[in-house]
Amino acid sequence: MNTFSKALICLASASLLSAATASAQEHKIPELSDYYSPATETPVGTDKDGFIQRWTLLEPIATEASSNRIWSDDYLKQVAYTEYFKDQFAVMPKDGDKAVIGKEKHIWHALDAKKYFVNLLRFADGFGKPYYQQLYWAFTIVNCEEDIENVRLSCGVNSAALWWLNGEEVLMLSNDRDLIMDDFMSKRITLKKGQNIIRGLVCNGPGMADFCLRFVDENGNPVKNITVSTVPATKKRK
Repeated sequence: MNTFSKALICLASASLLSAATASAQEHKIPELSDYYSPATETPVGTDKDGFIQRWTLLEPIATEASSNRIWSDDYLKQVAYTEYFKDQFAVMPKDGDKAVIGKEKHIWHALDAKKYFVNLLRFADGFGKPYYQQLYWAFTIVNCEEDIENVRLSCGVNSAALWWLNGEEVLMLSNDRDLIMDDFMSKRITLKKGQNIIRGLVCNGPGMADFCLRFVDENGNPVKNITVSTVPATKKRK
């Protein structure tokens, strides 16, 4: 092989390496920090459009859902009201708490989403957990200085979800859905003065898993005169 041929081969190899490096940079695998930051104990407001970004999320639970079309009303309720861990509808989880499911321990993580929606696939992947065919439990606390009447819980989800406010089921999004802002709303409800507990279960099969949630008033405007926290307020001693 002559010197000219060797030079051409080296040049071609360098070009391929440069292209591969550029391609890898363009398709960089997202980090957890691209989507979340650790939540603090100090309450925060909503984003500019009223979306709740602070959540305590449980590492996902495997489901046998091979298709997102399986999430009918009846099946979603059957899955949602199955007991997976102790005090499922009463626990007030803190960051680092564990839920025992079968023989496995699943950890709760208190996080602030950096976007208006909560990307559960990236949450699971960021902690090294499977993300397809999973159930995701979400928890947060909404604080109000006074009663706020006639509001609706408004949600978009991929793929299905069920939501509870202060222990009452208020919103179900069944079937195979894409994430659409304000896709479905609850009946008129009241946010009471003090703490309001939101629990949710988001279900997915072989696809994306995310949700966005906020409260809207009678005119469809976002409710923003609230704060959000992950740690329950302690009662002051008299």
